[in-house]
Amino acid sequence: MSDYYDLFLAVDLPADLPEPVLVEVKWLLGQADMPAELKSTDWQSCGGSWQAFDGGSASHPFDGADVSLLVRATDRTNLDGGEPWALTVRTCVHEDDFGVTMDIVGWLLRHATTQGWVGFVRDSGLGQVQHLVRHEDGFELVDVRPTGRQKRVPWPAR
Repeated sequence: MSDYYDLFLAVDLPADLPEPVLVEVKWLLGQADMPAELKSTDWQSCGGSWQAFDGGSASHPFDGADVSLLVRATDRTNLDGGEPWALTVRTCVHEDDFGVTMDIVGWLLRHATTQGWVGFVRDSGLGQVQHLVRHEDGFELVDVRPTGRQKRVPWPAR
């Protein structure tokens, strides 16, 4: 049985994102035709390109759906008046595609403006969760470890 990874990513991209990058992001999300030149990863090493974040269907091993959305953040204008791009992705990644997918995530994060927590990765086999944290010089996966007794809140609250 194969392992899968539940990937969630939420970042802002600059309002003036270069057109070739924007077109490739849209292609990765299934919102545009494939550009003539892809820069997000070395697609030749993985046997060909695919729209890694196209979403729109039920997740294979996880509850919920794989989704992706790229919209202008019209209510959060920058100091210069520009409207950043807001990108959210939730997708299921097969273990064989995990390295390539994380290369793509790294490429996206090099263009992002969001700092700090940008998402998580959950392993279907172990149930392990890692936070995706973006820094000025890259990103890291940080293990989530319990820090003590978990607080339980009854639901529905009465």
